[in-house]
Amino acid sequence: MSTPPPPPPYYGPPPGGYPGGPSAPQNTQGLVGMILGIAAIPLVCCCGLGVPLGIAGAIVSWLGLQKANQGLATNRSQAMAGLICGAIGAGLGIVSWIVLFATGHWQVWSTNFS
Repeated sequence: MSTPPPPPPYYGPPPGGYPGGPSAPQNTQGLVGMILGIAAIPLVCCCGLGVPLGIAGAIVSWLGLQKANQGLATNRSQAMAGLICGAIGAGLGIVSWIVLFATGHWQVWSTNFS
């Protein structure tokens, strides 16, 4: 009975190509910022939800815009739309709060929701 031959030597991986391959674009922040910014505008009328959503949308969109400027994301237009809509939603919400306080309708508005 004879012994099996020894295994062939290991020469390493084949040459060529990049290790890991290209990464996918990081479009999540621009998309989430756009959704929050668009939702902020109609939600100004709903208990002042437009201000926090608008601020959050503008911040997340700005972060997504930074990624797009660095070349890590491909949705620069979505991030810009979220930044603009978020700023408009936050601005409209702040203006509505000022109008409510200035005209004295805050008491009427707060008693309806408490």
